[in-house]
Parts: sequence; C-alpha cells; structure tokens
Amino acid sequence: MNVNIIGGGPGGLYASILLKKTHSDWDVTVYERNPQGVTYGWGIVFPDRTISNLAEADAPSHRAITENFERWDPFDIRYGDERYRCGGNTFASMMRTDLLTVLQDRCRDVGVDLQFETTISEPGELAAESDLCIFADGIHSRSRDAFADEFGTDIVEGEARFSWFGTEQDFEALTHIFVENDDGIWCAHTYPSPTSTFIVDCDAETWERSGLEQASESEYLSYLEDVFADHLGGHSLLSQQDQWRRFETVTNERWHHDNMVLLGDAAHTAHYSIGSGTTLAMEDAIGLMETFESHDDIERALSAYEASRRPFVDNLLSAAERSRIHFEKVARYYDLPPRQFAVHHLTRSGRLTYGSLKRRDPSFVQAFDEWFARTTPGDSVLPPAYQPLDVGGTRLENRFVRPLETTFSAVDGTPSTQQLSMVPDAAADGPGLVLTEPLAVAPDARRTTGSPGLYTEEHTDAWADVLASVPADVTVGTRLLHAGAHGGVEAQILESGGYKERESTWAPRLSDEYPVRPAEFAPDALSSSQREAVVENFSDAARRAADAGFEYLQIDGGTDSLFGDLLALEGSLDDRTELLRDVVSAVSQSWPDSNALGVTIPVSGAEPTGISMTDAFEIADRLATVGCDVVAPVDAQRGSRALDQSGPSDFSDDLRNETGISTIATAPTTSVDKVNTLVATGRADLCLFPRRVPDQ
Repeated sequence: MNVNIIGGGPGGLYASILLKKTHSDWDVTVYERNPQGVTYGWGIVFPDRTISNLAEADAPSHRAITENFERWDPFDIRYGDERYRCGGNTFASMMRTDLLTVLQDRCRDVGVDLQFETTISEPGELAAESDLCIFADGIHSRSRDAFADEFGTDIVEGEARFSWFGTEQDFEALTHIFVENDDGIWCAHTYPSPTSTFIVDCDAETWERSGLEQASESEYLSYLEDVFADHLGGHSLLSQQDQWRRFETVTNERWHHDNMVLLGDAAHTAHYSIGSGTTLAMEDAIGLMETFESHDDIERALSAYEASRRPFVDNLLSAAERSRIHFEKVARYYDLPPRQFAVHHLTRSGRLTYGSLKRRDPSFVQAFDEWFARTTPGDSVLPPAYQPLDVGGTRLENRFVRPLETTFSAVDGTPSTQQLSMVPDAAADGPGLVLTEPLAVAPDARRTTGSPGLYTEEHTDAWADVLASVPADVTVGTRLLHAGAHGGVEAQILESGGYKERESTWAPRLSDEYPVRPAEFAPDALSSSQREAVVENFSDAARRAADAGFEYLQIDGGTDSLFGDLLALEGSLDDRTELLRDVVSAVSQSWPDSNALGVTIPVSGAEPTGISMTDAFEIADRLATVGCDVVAPVDAQRGSRALDQSGPSDFSDDLRNETGISTIATAPTTSVDKVNTLVATGRADLCLFPRRVPDQ
C-alpha cells in the first residue's frame, strides 16, 4: 500500500514508524515543509500513561525517548509569595527538537522516506496518488482546510492571549506561576528541560491594559522579565520570534473522508494547559496502526480508528476546554484564599478531584483540611463535605442538601401522610439539610391538584407536627412556589367553603415543549392586583413556614415557575426582576433573621431562554441586597420541575466567585468525593445529594 503523510511533526512521524514497522511492504513517505533540524516550539510533556503506551507500540523509539527526557513527580503552584506543591503527578518532558530527532532516526531505521522542504499545495492530488493519505500538519492544517466541508471542521478562537518562550532558569517540576501587576493577572506554564518551557498567558482585560499588542519583541520580553523577575532567578526569556495568539479549539465532525484521515492537532486541539497535544497525536498514531492490524479495507479501518479514538479524545478535550475557560476567567477565582485557589486550580479540568489528590499526596490534602477547618465553625479536622456552615444565621451541620421526593399526593394543599412521613425518614439518615418538595403559596399557584401548599393554617399545623420531632442536628427547609403559567389548576373558593378545581387562568399556558412561550406573556401582562397578590401570598407563606418550624426557606424561581418565566423574557432586567425582588424583600421581612433565605434562579447562556450568565450575576447581586443569603442556580435549558433535575455545578462556581454570594450546586450527585471537591475548592457551599449521607 502507498501511504503519504503530510506533516513531519511527532504525530506524523510516529504514524509513519508504526505503519511501516507493522507493514514492511508498504511504501510510507512523510512530507515536511521545514528543513531538517528546523522546528519551532520548546519542550513537550508526556504523562505516565503515554510513556507506557509508547513502550508497547515501539520499544526502540521508546528507549531513545526515555534516554532524553526528564521525569518529575510534583506539581507546583506559585501564587504571589506562596508555593503549594502536590505530589503524585508523574510527568516527563523533553525538548521538541530532541523528540523529532529520535523519531526521524527511527523512521530511517524502518525504511520511511522523509521528504523535507516539501510543501504539499494540492493535498487532493496527493491523496489521489495514494492508497492512504494522512493529514498531520497541525492546528493550522492547510490539508484539512482544503476539505473543511467534507470533514465538518469548526474552529473557535478563545479570548486569552498566550505565547511560548524558553528560559535557562531551572524548574523542579511542572509549575504554574501566577503574578498580579497593575495591568492584571499573568500566568506562566513552565516545565523543566535542558531549556525550560515558559508559556505566558493573560486574560483579555490584562492584555488590553498592558499595551503589549503594540510592543516590539524586545519590549514585551523586557516587560515579562520584570513581571516574573522573582521566578526567573536572573535569567532572561528566550524567544523564537514567538507571536502572541489566541488559542484555537479545532473540532471535526468527521476525521476521515475517502482515503484521507486527520491525525493530531489537525483533527482536534487540546488547550496547552493540560499538556496533551503531542501525546494525543502520538496516541492517535497508535490507534491508526492498531486498526490496520485488524482491517484491510481502508474505509473500515478509518471508521474503526475514529470510533475507537473519538470517545477518549472527546473526554480529554472536554477537560481541556474547562481548563481553557478557567484561565480565561482566572480573575474570577483569584480572590480565593491562596491555599483554596491552589486546590481549585488543580481540579479545574475535572480530571482531578479532592479524593484523587488525597490518594496522590495525603500530606497536601491533610494540610488543606487543617486550613479549611479553621475557616468553619467546627472544631474538628474533617473532610470539607462534613464541615458545618453558618449561612444567614442558620447553622448547618454539613454541606449535603437532601431533597425529598415529589409525590403530588396532597389534598387541597394539605400534605398527605406519605409526604409528611418522608421528613422523619430523611432525618433518621443523619445530619444535614433536608428540603421538602415545593409548597404552593396559594391555591392557584399549584402545579397540580396534588401539589402541597402553605396557604392555610391547616397546612402550617400539619408541617409543625412532623417538624417538632426532628433531631436538632437536622435542618429542615422548604421551597415556596408560584407555578404561574405552569399551574394545571386554579382553585375557586366557594361561599360554602372548600375549593372547586378548574383549569388555570392565571396566565397563558406554556407549550408542553418547554421553553417555547406565548408572545403575549410579558411582565406587563400581570396586573398590579396580581402582583400585589403574589407578594402577599409569599409573605404569608413565609410566616407560616416560620410558625411550622422550618429553618431554611428557598423561593423557587426556576424555569417552570412564574419568576422563571419572567426572568427568561427579553427586555430590561429591571422589568424582569422587579416582582422577584419585591417578593424576596417581603419574605425577608416575614422570615426570621436567624434563618437563611435562598432563591432558585435559572441560568443559561443559550437561546431561547434569554438568561445569560451575566444576567445571573446581576440577579444574584440584586437579590442579595433585599435579603437573599443563598442562590441555587438551575439549568434553564432543562427546567427545574424537580430540584434533582437541575443543571451543572459550573453555574454555582461562577456565581459564587463572581458575586461572593453563597451557592448550592444543584447538579445532583451521589459522590461524596464530588461534594468534597466542590466545597473544598469554593465552587459551592452546599451540594444536592439525593441519598443517605454516609459516615465520613
């Protein structure tokens, strides 16, 4: 078979080695546009996993690589004057030039034809002359771009600016250095090699203030040497005329077309902060080689290659994307206490957790636990999830929020025996915050005829009887709801007493295919009397909740509520938030100061819900000024009919660290490790945990 490879980087060279090694009768040629020995870039990083894979794929090149690399265990984070070192993160690094030399020598050993200083301007013509044509020409692949429609190529440019440099300063380990100056926050990603790699990035605001866009190379090198002077040890920064860029995230719907196949950065890019670009390319080469060991047909082999590699790559790219966004928004987290910032940073991509850090370096996590314990009202060193929390005057014994099942078994708003019995059953499972299903604030605010309410003294008495038996270390809270257009019934109070159920006329009904809304539903569609009634209903229900013995109160402003509908509309934020702010203000007057008050708000950056993250920040700030202590963000795209159907914890992280308000991570989890991670890193104060809390 005739195999032509465009691109003589690590991925293309390694693919040629493996294909020629396993099929000695194939003609394999690599075309590289640069002269031999000329390359750009500094060091590359290998995780332990990749090193093992290289050993199995080709022992000779593995031996040569391991003879050239430096290995280290810890990960250092420099934050101001502090250093936080976490062990157990084994990596190896080597100069890119050394890796290319090793792979080029191995190519010659197995009989690969290397063609340097050869630019393939018509990749389609080369593919027509080939049985197999591999596009491995990097992130700016001209070959891929020539068939962008066929591959379904998408390229998204990030916001942060970055550039690669080198330095003779020696670093003991992979190190992320954070320095703040008058212009903003700068980060250096460094790792050891004979010449250490030194990648510098900054967010868009810092870049704008620095004025480096107009600076010459000598000017910006001098500027950065001053920024990182305390970490360079008198050494200068070395440049290969590196340019400042925005990172480009490359994805392709298809990795192959006819006999052409993408490999490495041409197919997918992983943000440099997780150090996986070269390793992904070389592991792609292994995957491609393995498929041709079991498939003779080109189409079947390329389909198998993509099917086997894509799940792993997609998972890693998701982690890389989270890491990229973290660096672009690092100012949001920079005010965290230094030790907490370090743990937040280590877990930014989701690949590391509190538990995995503890397994890798128990002493690192023990030091963190001791620090975290000093920030809580507890008197014991415990994992973060089990530390108590004072919020809005309410003492919670741990960070778990246990929602009760929604049953819709109430009669005229009075909770059924089944609904009431769930409270003592949950309390018997141990300390924490138990949260009932939503209680309607008025007969016409219910979702269905079976929805419980808190709009009569009978309802108050029913809840008071059951709450009186709850142990002191269990906090029972409830949610107050006005279903608005989501209500299935309206109750007409008859002169003879009792209720008559009828179809709701509260507001225009929504389509069953949420979140489509009727055009006529708008803030001004509610009359002043309706607005006054809503405020009064919530205020009265809050008073009843306090009388019943609830210690935490949460106003449901989720997507399938009256407030969720208003918040999601177009128009001014003043109009959309006015009713919710009036309700929170009134409730805070009826609700004891010693008990916490929370609000559920829907969040989404996507249309058609209209609730951007920026809106959410402003909403949280406004609610905090009128008495809200806790915000529980839910995913506006998925709805919030039940709290345990809500969206990702990232909303909690962003809200808490942008606004400073306490948050509940409403993405349900049954993993204590995830709760520990979210609480330890300052991503959330409380976490939804819909099962019994195990002993710590």
